[in-house]
Amino acid sequence: MTVLLRAPTPADGPALAVLERTVMGADAWSDEALTAELAAVPDTRWAVVADLDGQVVGYAVLMTAGETADVQRVAVAEAHRGRGCGRRLLDALVAEAARRGCTELLLEVADDAAAANALYAAAGFVPVGRRENYYRGGRAALVLRLGLTHP
Repeated sequence: MTVLLRAPTPADGPALAVLERTVMGADAWSDEALTAELAAVPDTRWAVVADLDGQVVGYAVLMTAGETADVQRVAVAEAHRGRGCGRRLLDALVAEAARRGCTELLLEVADDAAAANALYAAAGFVPVGRRENYYRGGRAALVLRLGLTHP
């Protein structure tokens, strides 16, 4: 079984909302915020869904502003982690940011999220800052940066 990366559709809304709440927990976007993020596509946002046999198993959202892009979300259902799905979603965001002419890609990640931090380090992101009390519950975030080249 191969995971297909595709653009989200309105029919994906309920599955994306459940995935958002399940993966992000207390830091989840509301259904309205998630809908707004996806509705902003393609002006300043770009989103991609990981689909396995018609089931949404992950998604990612990118925001662009000038030459800077920001990873808004990379979320993969727990049962599908460790199989390369997150890396494929991240690679799609990197490619889209470069296609849009961005020179850097930024993101925030919980400093205690070992798997996510390993994913980003393997993709070449480097720490450039830290935000204390960034997440609910007082967790800190690392600010990571990846320099981009144009295709």
